[in-house]
Amino acid sequence: SFIDEVSEVQKGESLTAFFTLKPGEEYLKDHFVDLPVMPGVLQLEALKQAAARLLNETEGSQEFYRMETAASVKYGQFVKPGTRLKIFVRFLKKEKRSSYFEGRMDLVEQERLAGRAILADFSLVPMS
Repeated sequence: SFIDEVSEVQKGESLTAFFTLKPGEEYLKDHFVDLPVMPGVLQLEALKQAAARLLNETEGSQEFYRMETAASVKYGQFVKPGTRLKIFVRFLKKEKRSSYFEGRMDLVEQERLAGRAILADFSLVPMS
C-alpha cells in the first residue's frame, strides 16, 4: 500500500493521506540504478489508492477499483527514498460507473511542503 496514514476524510469530497518511501523497496533497485526514485506509475497508483479509500469511506463499502483514465498528468520533483509524501485527492463527479478525481502528491520536509511530485486528473471504476 502507498498509504501509511489517513489524516483527513471529508466523505464525498476529499481525502488527505501520507506515505513515506522506504529505502528498501524492491522497485527502487532498478529504477534507476544510480538514482533510485519512485516510478511515475506508482505515484499514480498512490493517487488511485487514496481515491478508492475515499469512495469506500463515503459509501461504507470494501469495493476494489481500477484506474480507468489518467489525464493532465504532470510530474514535478523526483521522489527519493526517505521522502515523506502528502497525498490529496478531491472527488469531482460520478458518471455511470466512473468516479472522477483530481489528485496531487507533494513532498514534505520538516512538516512543510517542499515541492510537487505529481498532479493528475483521473477516473476509477469498480472491479466488479
